[in-house]
Amino acid sequence: MHNSNYRTLKYSIEKDTAKIILDRPPLNLIDRAMTLEYHDVLRKADSDPQVRVIVLAGRGKGLSGGLDLNYIENFNANEMKEFLQLFYVQTMEIVRGLSKPIIAGVHGFAREGACTLAFACDMIIAADNADFGYPGVPNLAAPPGMHVWILQKLIGRMKATELILTGKTISSAEAERMGLITKMVPAERLMLEIDQLAQKIAEMSPLAITQTRDLIYQMESMPFEKIPEKAAEAFSKAFGSDDSREARKAYIEKRKPNWTGT
Repeated sequence: MHNSNYRTLKYSIEKDTAKIILDRPPLNLIDRAMTLEYHDVLRKADSDPQVRVIVLAGRGKGLSGGLDLNYIENFNANEMKEFLQLFYVQTMEIVRGLSKPIIAGVHGFAREGACTLAFACDMIIAADNADFGYPGVPNLAAPPGMHVWILQKLIGRMKATELILTGKTISSAEAERMGLITKMVPAERLMLEIDQLAQKIAEMSPLAITQTRDLIYQMESMPFEKIPEKAAEAFSKAFGSDDSREARKAYIEKRKPNWTGT
């Protein structure tokens, strides 16, 4: 099923997977219109009972070249802050609030804001021709926003500082070694690998996926002394669900479980 009501992206549902493809040629540059459409399509996918997994990718030569500099060229500081509230703050709130996992597929280039979109996702599958970069400091004489936090979380302060201050690009192979992405695959297999991962996740209990995803984000910044109690609470609550009982029964009976999402 395809939806063509968007100007800057394509939206389709295939089996249990919602696919969001950035489509603003030639570089899929990010502006207000794309941001608003991305927010809308995320909400649409999350509220659709048919959808179990969401995929983000880009059309053309790469995921995105980042923010559209022509769009923001004449912004004053307040206008830039307002746009970044929309792009950074609201995007992160929506993505983290999803009840379904989201996978980014990256080929070609991902720059600055495109990295925000990708690294906000739960997993990233990158093609072997992909590279990532944060040119905010050398090109805009400004810190690269969310990446100051995201990169330190993912790869530590030392390496994050190098990437941010130099603006150098890193290949998908290097990104995989550093733990920035989930997996690197041959470019011609990118969408196939994403489809296989999405299908594997879609076969899991939707309730368990939602609860586990929530727990991952809750524990990310939780002080350690609170984690054991939180872990026990989350597991015991899930253990009493219909899906958990069905999982155990299906395992014993050596059959596929029938999920109800309750």
